[in-house]
Amino acid sequence: MAETTKILSEFQARPSNVAGNNALPRGWYVTGARPEDYEFGVDTQVFHSGHASAFIQSRPGAKEFASIAQVFKADAYRGKRVRLSAMLKTRDVANWAGLWLRIDDVLHNVMEFDNTADRRSISGTQSWSRRNVVLDVPGDGATIRIGFLLNGDGRVWCDDMKFEEVGLDIPVTRNIEGVRNHPENLDFEAGTN
Repeated sequence: MAETTKILSEFQARPSNVAGNNALPRGWYVTGARPEDYEFGVDTQVFHSGHASAFIQSRPGAKEFASIAQVFKADAYRGKRVRLSAMLKTRDVANWAGLWLRIDDVLHNVMEFDNTADRRSISGTQSWSRRNVVLDVPGDGATIRIGFLLNGDGRVWCDDMKFEEVGLDIPVTRNIEGVRNHPENLDFEAGTN
């Protein structure tokens, strides 16, 4: 999971030329470390509400991860706290599936990133359940990227995705436990760990 998180946060999440992109919901594109190992599309038989869901399905021998994503300007959300949430359902997921949210600067450098890998990711076969990611959008954020992903064998469906501004009473989900509140030992005199 940690490796997928690292790749997602550093990866230039741009559209891929994987076969099957024409079956994607309008406004969405395929990305990931190995999107060619996966199939993507709209499922009108399995959905949480409405009439359809989006899905990612592994091909035999799938490696790394693939994602269905979209990108939009951060202008309306700068300086605000936002939440990405969705209903996810899985079948035979060997590694994990989940949501991700990323804010980039104008040069496509990652400013903020989080996913559900370390908390509330899904594996195995699970019924519909809500997952979410909450981040603060920096004042100089240029773009926001959102998506859901599958890492390894299995299938994940996504439905009822929602992106919204939330109040500061909703905590960010990015784990910063273990990070110091203040710098220490700046003169290097306290020795080694």
